[in-house]
Amino acid sequence: ADLAGPLAFALLLGGELLLTGKIHFGYIYGFGVFGCLSMTLILNLMSPSQAVSVWTVASILGYALLPVNLLAAVKILVMNVANLETLGQILAFMTVLWSTTASTRLLEVGCGMRDQRYLLAYPIALLYSAFVLITIF
Repeated sequence: ADLAGPLAFALLLGGELLLTGKIHFGYIYGFGVFGCLSMTLILNLMSPSQAVSVWTVASILGYALLPVNLLAAVKILVMNVANLETLGQILAFMTVLWSTTASTRLLEVGCGMRDQRYLLAYPIALLYSAFVLITIF
């Protein structure tokens, strides 16, 4: 499992939030570690055949953090300047949907859990909602 990209995305998100005046590196790493460990537990309890490593889950969840980075960049460039709150809420919803869909598809294909994809999507959506809430507020 490749963890360089997810770590870079987490650092980039922290840097983008730092540009908006928020120092949330601890929250980003805390939510990331807790989310990866809890999703690994959920996946291993639901997996029909094989065990899933925490590194694989961290890699998939970390790479799906890219839309949250894009939302933070849009917030820096557009929403802080123009103060468009409705646009921010729509983009936040779309970001959670995009990240959840991407990571759920990768996990369902990798673990052979096609029938349980909605059970996987719910906690993943909650995890990315936490990252988006940190980003937009």
